[in-house]
Amino acid sequence: MPKLKKFMIVYAGVFSLIWVGYGIYAVATQQPSGGTVLGFGLGFSVVVCLASWLAYWLMGHYGRIDRMAKDILANPAKHRKLVNKR
Repeated sequence: MPKLKKFMIVYAGVFSLIWVGYGIYAVATQQPSGGTVLGFGLGFSVVVCLASWLAYWLMGHYGRIDRMAKDILANPAKHRKLVNKR
């Protein structure tokens, strides 16, 4: 497993554990807005995990996208003809 992916998994996991753990604690001790804190923690955990996955996916595809951009910039006339045909 690449270091970047391992870091993202650990970061998202620890951050999620803290928020969800505090939300469960807030509900268990019947603090005001405990359910809201738990809901926010669960929602934010999902967002952090999805953002980590998206960042890893983008970094994995960066090389291919970079090659495509270099090809477009190196041959602008070729790509301009394709755009004008539409």
